[in-house]
Amino acid sequence: MITMSPTATLRQRAARLRRAGVQVFDFSAGELDLPTPAHIVTAAIDAARRPENHRYGPTGGETRLRQAIADRLTPRATTPLDGSSVLVTHGAKQALFNTFMALLEPGDEVLIPAPYWVTFPSSVRLAGGSPVIVQPSDGELKITPDHLEAARTPSTRAMVLCSPNNPTGLVYDASELRALLTWAATHGVWIVSDETYVDLGFRPVPAPGQVAPGVSDRLITVGSVSKSYAMTGWRVGWMSGPKQVIDAAAAVQSHTTSNVSRIAQAAALAALTGPDVTAGFRAILGDRLKACQAVLEPLGLFRTPPHGAFYVFPDIRGYAPDDVTVADRLLDSGVITVPGASFGAPGHLRLSFAIAEEHLRSGLSTMAELLDGWAA
Repeated sequence: MITMSPTATLRQRAARLRRAGVQVFDFSAGELDLPTPAHIVTAAIDAARRPENHRYGPTGGETRLRQAIADRLTPRATTPLDGSSVLVTHGAKQALFNTFMALLEPGDEVLIPAPYWVTFPSSVRLAGGSPVIVQPSDGELKITPDHLEAARTPSTRAMVLCSPNNPTGLVYDASELRALLTWAATHGVWIVSDETYVDLGFRPVPAPGQVAPGVSDRLITVGSVSKSYAMTGWRVGWMSGPKQVIDAAAAVQSHTTSNVSRIAQAAALAALTGPDVTAGFRAILGDRLKACQAVLEPLGLFRTPPHGAFYVFPDIRGYAPDDVTVADRLLDSGVITVPGASFGAPGHLRLSFAIAEEHLRSGLSTMAELLDGWAA
């Protein structure tokens, strides 16, 4: 059964609390609190004035945008890419759905390392596949080839990678990534690499196609402008990979949503080809991460600092064994977090630091006071 995304549900609860007049510190947000840069908005306004953008466009996306995405991905590939290897989608979620619809037959299994983004298992189920959650060793937040091998069956068709990871912010280094990709290549397993946060890495993020060039013929890369350009509401993402998969995914899209808004695509083109704003966003997020560290480290809740994205994922089992109960108690005081159980990692909380710094500091202080009181 497909259920509502836990993070979407929390957004609704936060809205209800605000309407009731409660001071809310919302750490559940999976988006930057910053506005979309002005030059991107201007490009969309200009596009909206052109009548050709009021009509259907190519299902696979506008030619210039597909090529811009290919150009953006080429430095992370082994050979130059062209637009025919790209499908423009309604955000990364649709890219994942299209990918699994194109790859899977009923009963095919997809290995999903925990902790995982909440949409991964549902995307597999929607396509008729079976998600297989791969747990890391106790106390760890990354998997190894041994974990994958223990989960592999004759039905294993694909595996998911997400680096920088949502919810942990951790990044697989080159040697860790190479080991996972070599395992996949050995067993003919497709790799679905979610690179939504790659431009928000606090250190270089190794690219699968460069670390293990031999996997390119079974590698699907998923991304979007949502996180890196403060464009979550514009709904523009993409998938890139072998032509036969892209063509099959385009066929799926032609019968579901057809083309992404041509106005939103014009905005995405401006984002990818205009001034680089991601460095400024990373600097802001870096300062906010320091604010998290200042409050969480004295509590023993900053043992796995993130290397990208905008989440911290503290282990709160020293305060209470049940993360869901802790999240509910925090919510009663207006502090909204996401329980680790939602990501396949009970005993943790996901905290987004993509919120205004004054709210971040106040919310963290409130949370620290509550946790200290419970520990006492």
